Amino acid sequence: MSLLQGKKFVDYIAQRQLRIIAHEASRRLKEITRGRYALELDSEGNFIMRDDFNGGARRPTHTLSGGETFVTSLSLALALSSHIQLGKAVLEFFFLDEGFGSLDEELLNVVISSLEQLQREQLSVGLISHVEELRHRIPRKLLVHPAVPGVRGTRVEME
Repeated sequence: MSLLQGKKFVDYIAQRQLRIIAHEASRRLKEITRGRYALELDSEGNFIMRDDFNGGARRPTHTLSGGETFVTSLSLALALSSHIQLGKAVLEFFFLDEGFGSLDEELLNVVISSLEQLQREQLSVGLISHVEELRHRIPRKLLVHPAVPGVRGTRVEME
């Protein structure tokens, strides 16, 4: 059987897992963008963005704007985190570090609403950001104030 020769079996399993994650990421991306965008894989396993509000036009991911890149990355991170198992325990928390500054106000609202919906899935997301709009939308915050040399160390407070 040629599938078991060399690394063909490993490649087959990796491609299968990538398709599963891409499918889940596409589902999440559609939710976040209210049906506009979807992810596909081309024949070589590269991600392709499909714009369903533009007749299903497909384009490579390197052509995405900052906001499009952010929501696509977020969708992939969520899909990957839901796919990862730590022993028998499901991963219930991860950090999302920045990228919010690349979003326009409308897309920021869509992303925040999507993150708020994750609570229903028992998935918590820690956001690391300097975007002021997030401060008003996120109910629980852990604020980190940097150290002041010779005066005090790093200060952390819950808000």
